[in-house]
Amino acid sequence: MKATLDGQDLAVDQPSLASAIEAAAARARERGRIVIEIYVDGQQIEGAALDEASQESLEGRRVEMTSTDPASLVRVTLFDAADAMDHAKDEHASCAEMIHRGEVTSAMGALAQLLGTWQAVREAIIQGGQAMGEPLGRFDASNSLEERSEALSKQLEALKRAVADDDLSAVADLLEEDLCTEAGHWADTLRRIAEGMRPEPAS
Repeated sequence: MKATLDGQDLAVDQPSLASAIEAAAARARERGRIVIEIYVDGQQIEGAALDEASQESLEGRRVEMTSTDPASLVRVTLFDAADAMDHAKDEHASCAEMIHRGEVTSAMGALAQLLGTWQAVREAIIQGGQAMGEPLGRFDASNSLEERSEALSKQLEALKRAVADDDLSAVADLLEEDLCTEAGHWADTLRRIAEGMRPEPAS
């Protein structure tokens, strides 16, 4: 098996995908980078196949991997999350309108998707901090990440109570007012953090 990272040969303990990934991750860490793409004989390996990195022999096959610096990957993730928040503003209002029209089943389906979006944003912040080895709030010049996180937690808890109490009027109010506004704040905050992570221009 021939294994490479960014075009450079890697020494691996065993001719397996798991061993190749382990060697690549170790080499990338030494360079302050992370592995982002894995190909076996030109076919990208991702998702479930990557989660279950095979111990089967890849003798005679080629494993090619690429890496990037964590900041670049985290910035892209944050900009994507900011875009998702911009779209979420309209989706919150749309979900509230469904409730006003009495389309409760459709509204609850839309609400589940919105909660998934918020969860993805939270995970982006947590995982981004882990990738960088420090809290992402350090890159926010306005120091608003903690404030935004506390506000979101309170609003989502209030939403949870309103749903549990079957108080659809309160659910609609939270969606079209508090959470719609909060989505806009988060879009701004995520972009500030991403911008704050850009490397300083060379002098």
